Amino acid sequence: MLVNAIFLILFAGAWSFLAMLSWIALSLPRRARGALWAAPFAWLAGIGGGALIPLAGLDNQLGIGVSMISALVCSGLSCWLSLECWDAFALSERFARWSRRDR
Repeated sequence: MLVNAIFLILFAGAWSFLAMLSWIALSLPRRARGALWAAPFAWLAGIGGGALIPLAGLDNQLGIGVSMISALVCSGLSCWLSLECWDAFALSERFARWSRRDR
């Protein structure tokens, strides 16, 4: 039981790390505009995409690799979609009053 919990924590940590890698890779070219908006979407999609593979029944060595790739791809797609929504709905103007003006 404890070993299963340790492995689940390690897998969730690996999926989170891969999710944040895709978030960083998509946020850097935009100079971090909308990056805080996209971070939770990327993280949740990375965890969900990684967890769907073992839940679907692929729980061997191949499943570990596929779940890591799935976490990276799902988080990248979710991050890209949330950044597109940031631009499409002009959320930067809506959240402008929360930013610092004395730069």
